Amino acid sequence: MLRVRMVLTCSLLGLGLLVLIASTPFVLAAVAPADTDWGKLSDISQAYGAVSVVLSAVALVGVALSLIYQVRQARTSNEQAIRDSHLQLAALALSDPALLQAWSPPVAPVTLKRHQQHLITSLALGEWLQRFRIGHLSVEKLSVKLDGHFGGEIAREQWEREGPGWRRTMEAGDRRDRVFVRLVDERYQTAVAAGRPRAVIEFQDRPDRRRRFPLTRPRPGAHR
Repeated sequence: MLRVRMVLTCSLLGLGLLVLIASTPFVLAAVAPADTDWGKLSDISQAYGAVSVVLSAVALVGVALSLIYQVRQARTSNEQAIRDSHLQLAALALSDPALLQAWSPPVAPVTLKRHQQHLITSLALGEWLQRFRIGHLSVEKLSVKLDGHFGGEIAREQWEREGPGWRRTMEAGDRRDRVFVRLVDERYQTAVAAGRPRAVIEFQDRPDRRRRFPLTRPRPGAHR
């Protein structure tokens, strides 16, 4: 938000300076007396020529910054639209095993449940990649997220299987894509060197936590 305000402020100042410089001759002609020595005024204006050049340069820089920001905003909007479409396809594939095999076949034999889990971890990496591209995630914050990500067994399996494909795709992208995939590789290797992954927790009811008493108490005298 602060960056947006700075760009808008620079743009407005730049446009204002351009208007002021362009309208100066007309303003002088309107307010100057009839017997004004224009030759003397010309000498004075030449003395301030350098100042005019600096102000014009500042104005052009403001306009350039505004255009650059608009281009970045348009790119971010397009990437978000593509990301939303990808998530819709993923949700559709996860809802039907037949569609999952057609859209994202596994690179090696794996159970259906495991393949779905790998797809979820891949979507998480894709989300972080999007945020890293637009600057919402710094290298430091991304490293923290990846350390937690690769602490689990499923995330390690997914990257071991699909990492080569990610590397080929990201190395063909821009600089931030290459930085991202190299950082993912680095944190993965660090996690593997640190030891075994955390055990997978099965979400199920524990027998010792089940209710031992009925939900409602019998009314007094009900069994009499």
